[in-house]
Amino acid sequence: MLKVTFSIISCYLNAFVAVFSNSILIFLIITKTPRSMGNYRFLMLIFSIFGIIFAFIDGTNQPMLHFYNGAYVIFSRNVLGLPRQISFWYIALNCACYGMIMLLLVYHFLYRFLAVCHPTRLKIFSYPYFSILVLIFILISAGWLILAIHVAGENPVVDEHIRDTMLINFDLTRFDYTYASSLFYRKNPVTKEEYASIPDFLFLLNLGLIIGTGFSIVIYCWFKLRKELLNSAGQIQNLSQRTLDMQRQLFRSLVAQTLFPVFLMFIPAGILLCFPIFKTNMGPIEIIILPLITTQPFMDALVPMYFIKIYRMAILKFFCRSKYDTRVHGVLSLAMDNSGTRGNSTKNVSLKI
Repeated sequence: MLKVTFSIISCYLNAFVAVFSNSILIFLIITKTPRSMGNYRFLMLIFSIFGIIFAFIDGTNQPMLHFYNGAYVIFSRNVLGLPRQISFWYIALNCACYGMIMLLLVYHFLYRFLAVCHPTRLKIFSYPYFSILVLIFILISAGWLILAIHVAGENPVVDEHIRDTMLINFDLTRFDYTYASSLFYRKNPVTKEEYASIPDFLFLLNLGLIIGTGFSIVIYCWFKLRKELLNSAGQIQNLSQRTLDMQRQLFRSLVAQTLFPVFLMFIPAGILLCFPIFKTNMGPIEIIILPLITTQPFMDALVPMYFIKIYRMAILKFFCRSKYDTRVHGVLSLAMDNSGTRGNSTKNVSLKI
């Protein structure tokens, strides 16, 4: 089917580009990053490594999304052939990776905000204070995963609700896939009256708070950085020109890293979580929501490679050198051929004489 084919192609493509681009960025961070970046280079390195991990999990899981009558279903056809329970944990981990990558993005903005506006407080990103941030990351990620397993897990009520639509739209029977889902409206088995599912709404509220808090921190840091770097001339004068240039490059990178998550993460997540409440089925549009989210890992790698000058120049130098080496090799080959031709001609002439 077209939906499945598109999903498979987009998963493999996004995973490949994410692994390739983040691998290049990791190499640039290790070999080209100036010391003036401080601990920020380690944060970038962690982000890139996690981008590769997320790409691998998503590429091997190949999740798909479906909306149906007050429910969203994130499902996988279990292409790895894992035991059913492990396959379900794997797709729950895939969902939790969204929260992890969002949290790492928040740390990016928080670091830049402190580096420019409150440099004395930047020690929180140094040992041993960084342990607090690591603990927060572990708790939020683990909470997301545990809730996904116990609240959005498989159950007979959801099985019955989505059985026909999964067969009609994806030609999948109950044993062909594993899923995580929220069904916001359920029916009383005795009275057949519909009622709101409190656990599903509380699960939605929890995820909404996490996403909303993260997005609010990103926007707050962005506005503060913009004000500090663009409108506060007195503070800027205290910086060296080299440091100022680096701060501006990082700020431009963060501007792009603000815009892309809005359209690639936060808006798709809002659609995913909110539209089922109104029993709205997205139709063909639903197949692009998860692929949009999974473009974030490689976009976060491409952005710094373009906006940070030292990375951009290293890439341009590599391609220009390759082009130059190819051109020189061609000229040398042509010269050798011409020399050989002249030598043969001289030999022929001497034989004739």
